Amino acid sequence: MPRPIRLPGALLALSLVRFALLSAAALEPIPDELVVLTFDDSVASHFSVVRPTLKRHGFGATFFITEGFTFRTNKQDYMTWAQIRALSDDGFEIGNHTRDHMSVSRQSLGSLREQVEAISERCVENGIPRPTSFAYPGNAITPEAIPILKELGFRFARRGGAPEHSYEWGRGFAYEPGLDDPLLIPSAGDARPDWTLDDFKRAVSQASGGRIAVLQFHGAPDNEHPWVNTRRERFEEYMAFLSLNGFKAIALRDLALYVDPAKRPADPLAIVEKRKSTLPEVTVEGEVVDAANGSPLPSRIYIQGGDGSWHFPKSASLTGSAIRYERRNGSNTNSVEMHTTLSAHPFRVELAPGRHTFMVERGKEWFPLRREVVVAPGMGKLRLELRRWMNMAEKGWHSGDAHNHRDPSDLANVMLAEDVSVALPMVDWTTTSTVAPTASGLGFKSQPGSGWVSIDAAHAWQARNTEYEIFRTGAASHTLGALLILNHKTRFDIPALPLAAVAAKARAEGALLDLEKHNWPWSMALVAILNVDLYELANNHHWEAPYAIRGWAVPAPAYMGIQGSGTDTERGWTLYGFQAYYALLNSGFWPRPSAGTANGVHPVPLGFSRVYVHLDGPFDPDAWMQGLGAGRSFVTTGPMLFGQIDGKGPGEAAARTDSGKPHSAECVVRSEQPLESVELVVNGKVARRFDPRNEKTLEGAYESRCSTEFAVEGTSWAAWRCFESRAEGRFRFAHTAPWKIEIPGRPMAPRREEAEWLVSRVKEEIARSGAVAPEGLIEDYRAALRVYEEILQRAR
Repeated sequence: MPRPIRLPGALLALSLVRFALLSAAALEPIPDELVVLTFDDSVASHFSVVRPTLKRHGFGATFFITEGFTFRTNKQDYMTWAQIRALSDDGFEIGNHTRDHMSVSRQSLGSLREQVEAISERCVENGIPRPTSFAYPGNAITPEAIPILKELGFRFARRGGAPEHSYEWGRGFAYEPGLDDPLLIPSAGDARPDWTLDDFKRAVSQASGGRIAVLQFHGAPDNEHPWVNTRRERFEEYMAFLSLNGFKAIALRDLALYVDPAKRPADPLAIVEKRKSTLPEVTVEGEVVDAANGSPLPSRIYIQGGDGSWHFPKSASLTGSAIRYERRNGSNTNSVEMHTTLSAHPFRVELAPGRHTFMVERGKEWFPLRREVVVAPGMGKLRLELRRWMNMAEKGWHSGDAHNHRDPSDLANVMLAEDVSVALPMVDWTTTSTVAPTASGLGFKSQPGSGWVSIDAAHAWQARNTEYEIFRTGAASHTLGALLILNHKTRFDIPALPLAAVAAKARAEGALLDLEKHNWPWSMALVAILNVDLYELANNHHWEAPYAIRGWAVPAPAYMGIQGSGTDTERGWTLYGFQAYYALLNSGFWPRPSAGTANGVHPVPLGFSRVYVHLDGPFDPDAWMQGLGAGRSFVTTGPMLFGQIDGKGPGEAAARTDSGKPHSAECVVRSEQPLESVELVVNGKVARRFDPRNEKTLEGAYESRCSTEFAVEGTSWAAWRCFESRAEGRFRFAHTAPWKIEIPGRPMAPRREEAEWLVSRVKEEIARSGAVAPEGLIEDYRAALRVYEEILQRAR
């Protein structure tokens, strides 16, 4: 690949004169895979990130300079003139982007000359050749600017992809010399933060048949303009693709080797109108609103074409946001999550004419909307109305996703779109027993500060949560399992082992220990070793997409009566989790239920599995965490389950009574679809199963009320659970935290089959890990075994 030309200023000026004297006969033929790299707005990362990357690949480029925004005072985000001069000395082209980043329009033409000359003079003052290339700020254009730019000595000028394509997409057409005016050159691509390598390929693939792909970037990264930000690693991926595939990357001025800038079409907009008339896509505009009052709503939207292709809209507002989410399960390729989360603003999407399916959702408390749309030129704006069937916050219930891997920078958008009150992202994460989460490289590179980050009065996320998910024990590939540390104060810079050190730090910082899934190899031992606070009854194997993760980890014991391994079906997986939980409760442990999705890793929306916590006062994230730890909660993948025992909600003071006295049990369930059953569970067994009444509510949902009495002979626990029918044999469920019924002098008697399973489970893990795990962990397992053996002695 050719290296960028590195010439001192005088020689560089002479080379420009040489370009000006080239005749058409001397022009080189335009090769395929010819791209022009351009970078706008004088961003600091142009020098710190872009420059070394381009030099490494031997690419040329043009940097368009403005002193607009906070250039003069903010040298953290913008280059100095000394750095701009260094770029020029390296052989890169310095172009003109106006002094104040002035939008070029008919109204501003009177100021264009002054704005342009100011930057040209600043270049000369700093020993940089007077620019001969221009970029239209904000990609706003008017053909009346062409004679002014020509008079000022500009030979080439780059615009964006509009008006052929909507600005939001960053899409465009390749430059076609002879058809496009050299002072109105389109961008084949204008990089956006949600671009993937496929978007980049779409732009550069146009560089063939005499067409040249001009690419537009801003910062890599761009902190002041997040809507045009490109992450460093993504930018480096793009440049590596160009290099590996034989592309030639040049500066805009170097077009003079291939193009005569004096040759211009009679009508500079003729090619623009022709492209617009032949575009294969139609720009569809729409908005998601509350059906009750017409106010805009944040939401999650799916758009699928008749050919099965997925499409991802952009926000139509500069103050809005749209975040694309694409995940596919490796073992079940039908399990996909292809959505966009939208802020409460209008959106745009480019679609081919024909039938498309729009599906819109917002968390659990709104009816989903499905609409078939026939896309055609000239169609009107879509109005997508969502109807609310439940308002949990009005009843004091606030939802949370206690296990996700979402980049914190996404959460302001995603939490509102999913109406998740509390999110606990795993900011630090390790998968090796000897590597601390802070040193693994798996956490988020931009570490947020500690404490709560409020999005608004009803939504907040906590910046200190850590996951130990151990797949490598020492140097061996040997899976142990996962443990979450929630709501701590300082980062965990210690490895997973010894477990006592992790637990001690967590307890000292007031954190909660969360057992992430029940059938990890070490899960049952962890409960006895650490006395964990939380148990994920609704976990990251529960998806809106088809169930996928089968034959995974430790199978269910025979006594549970679950067909297969306990992971073969969605229902089997759920019941396996329930019964493992019940075995722990019957053995005297008291983990409270939790819920999480691992959104950010798995093909599942944030908050699909969520935990609702009841607060007596207004929303407060600290009070929410206290309620989660106290068990004032229920978990759900769909229904809303309000249960009481003896008139008390979950997590309230335990009832104390003499044995034999009946206890009252009541619940109300509201659900989007009809329930199939409501069940009262006492000491791990279904004490009463109700056929739900499924009466229609005013909002169009379903309500079922159940009540009964039950009696116990010793200390016991009770909980409510329900199942909601869905299409194609799917289901949703909800499960309350348990109520403990203390009877003095009558301790709980664990079931023998459960205690035997817990003993055997730990023995199996000692045998499996004995030759691999450090002795300290094996000693922990032996301690857990002694606990379970003592429980077995008391079992009935």
